[in-house]
Amino acid sequence: MVLKEVPADNLTRPLGRNEVIGLLFRLTIFGAVTYLTIKWMVDAIDPTRNQKVEAQKQAEKLMRQIGVKNVKLSEYEMSIAAHLVDPLSMQITWRDIAGLDEVITELKETVILPVQKRHLFQNSRLLQPPKGVLLYGPPGCGKTLIAKATAKEAG
Repeated sequence: MVLKEVPADNLTRPLGRNEVIGLLFRLTIFGAVTYLTIKWMVDAIDPTRNQKVEAQKQAEKLMRQIGVKNVKLSEYEMSIAAHLVDPLSMQITWRDIAGLDEVITELKETVILPVQKRHLFQNSRLLQPPKGVLLYGPPGCGKTLIAKATAKEAG
């Protein structure tokens, strides 16, 4: 390989339009390749990659079941969606819960009724369904059964 001496005028002259476009093109390609390489390396060494893939599959399956299409979820939303349960697939009913008749009646009146009969409560700010319900008690007292039955009835 023979090195040629570059005239000093060529080093100080401004770049032409084609040279600038060529330089920008090469820089863009270099940046894209660098980005994709780093992204591939980070994905390859991510210890939670398999869990994320499983969560995404589970979330997409649930979204298809409930009829939601063309929704792009973030990684955080995907992990939450993977733990959702389709209320229509649950077999829990109010009859499965024993000894909590007062709680069931209160939930039916304050949560289920305003959700099912929205037209009756449409103009009332006082009789809107609550934004949330706090179920508390020791393990095994029926909190999960109540939550599932409420979701099935409201769903």
